Amino acid sequence: MNADILIKNALIVTIDNTDRIIENGSIIIAEGKIVALGDDSIETGYSCTKTIDACGNIVMPGLINAHTHIPMTMFRGMADDMPLQKWLNEYIFPAEAKFLTAANVTIGAELAIYEMIRFGTSCFADMYYFEEEIAQLCKKIGIRCLLSEGILDFPVPNNPTPQHALDFTERQILKYKDSRLINFAVGPHSPYTCSEEWLKKGRALANKYDVPYHIHLSETSYEYEQCIEHNGVTPLQNLDRMGCLEGKTIAAHCVFFSEEDVALMVRKQVSVVNNPQSNLKLVSGVAPVPFMQKSGGNVALGTDGAVSNNSLNMFTEMKVAALIHKLNHHDPTAGNARDIVKMATINGAKALSLDDITGSVEVGKCADLIIIDINQAHAQPLYNVYSQIVYSLCGHDVDTVMVDGIVLLEHKKLLCGNLQGAIDRMKLLSNEIKRDFKF
Repeated sequence: MNADILIKNALIVTIDNTDRIIENGSIIIAEGKIVALGDDSIETGYSCTKTIDACGNIVMPGLINAHTHIPMTMFRGMADDMPLQKWLNEYIFPAEAKFLTAANVTIGAELAIYEMIRFGTSCFADMYYFEEEIAQLCKKIGIRCLLSEGILDFPVPNNPTPQHALDFTERQILKYKDSRLINFAVGPHSPYTCSEEWLKKGRALANKYDVPYHIHLSETSYEYEQCIEHNGVTPLQNLDRMGCLEGKTIAAHCVFFSEEDVALMVRKQVSVVNNPQSNLKLVSGVAPVPFMQKSGGNVALGTDGAVSNNSLNMFTEMKVAALIHKLNHHDPTAGNARDIVKMATINGAKALSLDDITGSVEVGKCADLIIIDINQAHAQPLYNVYSQIVYSLCGHDVDTVMVDGIVLLEHKKLLCGNLQGAIDRMKLLSNEIKRDFKF
């Protein structure tokens, strides 16, 4: 049988239902999908156009960044170490008001996508503005994504009203409904930036097309307490009162969740995305992730935007998540490495409603794979592969990235675009921003 790619001599971390690990394993890929998986005996009978020798290195699913704002790379590092309100009102909001254009969003998003690929991310969920430009970039570069246009009560650079944003979202859902890589969700920004009317209309649109409803929720104590004061219930319970949890839901942050919230999350099958580094940097707090997991909830992992994290590196996010939940719960078994790796892979796929095609290494799924170089001093000896991934390895150890059977990064060299060109364009844009803010 003819096939496209053979990966051999691999330490395969499948993240399947049995957490199978295959030593000296092989993977056969044809038409973007995994068609055979196992020991080297599966190679018999296949004629492959390309052979990749993994040299004993880790082969695993590509990482899934389940919540971010990738164009915000243009503001990375411009307003660090400041109180939240000063950060927002004196820097971020004015910068967005002046510099958010389709062209600048494209510059920020392109550099972000290259950064994510370099660090092993094969799929991401974004919420921002000008998402059509981001969709075109993802299609050109070849990365998998779930995009959502931010819906807010007030005018934003490309949508003067929330109805414009809803109409735009519906057009994109229809336009990309048959795409192999591009998916659209409905993105009401948050309960404190969207009125009940638009939260409900967003839910109705998401359910009309059976796509996820992507929202920021319970990120700060102020938001949590204000909601209880004004509505008598928590932000999650208030969404439930509106009927906004009836369908696929991605809730980012969820730092402040009561026991009742966790039970409701599980009952309504809400997927939570933990963003530990952003929450730490902005002093938002630490989400009760271990309790969510023990209760049966699906918790994924995301970086948030580079402006509140400074990095889109999911390896760093995994390590911080593991460590902070141990400390916060005074429990060294919390945030165990295997659970953290699942948060960054199959749990992210479930959150994005893409777990039927990605998030694990299984026959029939898309070949969204990464190869991680463990033939290095800091990666040896190897006793527990999950511990090595979370505590020892880093984004720069990623050697190869493949999405839908197409190699985007090979031997740490980007094959899917012009990285230097993207860096040069970002330097020109950042010089404009520096002059305006007089850094």
